[in-house]
Amino acid sequence: MGTSVREYTNLQWPQTPFGAEQRPFGRHWDMLTACTLEWSGRPEEAGLPVASAAVYLRVRKHGTAQHIADDTLSVGFRTAVIEEPGEVPDLLRLTDRELTGARRLGVILAGHRLSDDLTRMNALSTVPLRGAAEVLSAWANRTVKQRGVAVMIDTAAEAAATGAELDMHLEPVSVPVPTCPTCASGVARSALARCLAVGLTAAVHTDRYTWEGTSRVTETIDRAAWDVFTTDTDTACCATRRIVGTDTNTAAVLTSAPD
Repeated sequence: MGTSVREYTNLQWPQTPFGAEQRPFGRHWDMLTACTLEWSGRPEEAGLPVASAAVYLRVRKHGTAQHIADDTLSVGFRTAVIEEPGEVPDLLRLTDRELTGARRLGVILAGHRLSDDLTRMNALSTVPLRGAAEVLSAWANRTVKQRGVAVMIDTAAEAAATGAELDMHLEPVSVPVPTCPTCASGVARSALARCLAVGLTAAVHTDRYTWEGTSRVTETIDRAAWDVFTTDTDTACCATRRIVGTDTNTAAVLTSAPD
């Protein structure tokens, strides 16, 4: 049986981010949800899911696009990271729950080649993943509007030519399974940054957001998660590892030979 994964969130009600109908005394918001996964190997390899991320962006259901700025954008997030292969079932369960809520309660669900991630999830899981199965089934016909479920956007397909100005790419990079809290925090931060980039791209594609210049995704994450991610270095564990920052690409945790 798997152990618990590391979870990072800035949500006050982490189980129910979608509004009043899901929690007492809450306020309903229309949400765009972006969901992404990071893997230990490339898509054609049999790697493990290392991290999953979900970003929640408040959007207007109708009307003109909302003008946003890096220093005023409100970002809700939750991300989870494994530190050993035995935690994969727990990661899949948490991701499946995010997908269920995003499909049924959000107004837009965005992913980047999400069908590939869902297919790999289902292949790895020893129990049914109903949320992943529902989204995978709907993803193939996402251009057909379905009543009562989120509009689905693939930022690698229909939104690929959106032209959203971001300071990083949307393509994933493979990451190793982290072995310490600092490394896990670095993987979570990079996964979250890519997930936000996917969400912002979908928001532009659906005419929900607009902004001037280049959106500084990593700076937005740093502001939203300033009190969430680990900054201290565990020298005993991290002597042979280094966190590579995200200037124009998703961050990666690389293993280097000891001196």
